[in-house]
Amino acid sequence: MASSSASSVPLSSGSVITVSSSSAVGGSSGSTGGAAGGGGGGTGSPCAACKFLRRKCQPDCVFAPYFPPDNPQKFVHVHRVFGASNVTKLLNELSPYQREDAVNSLAYEADMRLRDPVYGCVGVISVLQHQLRQLQQDLTRARYELSKYQVNYIS
Repeated sequence: MASSSASSVPLSSGSVITVSSSSAVGGSSGSTGGAAGGGGGGTGSPCAACKFLRRKCQPDCVFAPYFPPDNPQKFVHVHRVFGASNVTKLLNELSPYQREDAVNSLAYEADMRLRDPVYGCVGVISVLQHQLRQLQQDLTRARYELSKYQVNYIS
């Protein structure tokens, strides 16, 4: 069973970014082995990266576990922002257990950069930090008001 949540973040440019997170409960949330997950290497359809790059998906394809054929936009965005060659170099330099997190980070950064070419992820982080500071100030004011009522109620 998968659960997900989403929140919208307004940007200074007037657009709104929806930040969503999902987690899979039970079962595998990702594949980190060889040709699994993408059907690369002649079993099933090629991974989204090989399909986009119009090449044969080899059994040792570095993209196959992270860019499944059912989600081609993930690779398209990463390729548009970072380039396939740079992503290949990055993945080959990382240990296999770090690759999934790196690909998810690249995909998120690419999506944000395409939505907001100037600020990208930094714009979202800045907006969220501002909201956090505002909420902390609101909480401090509410605690102060509550303490005034508690003092008056006790005396």
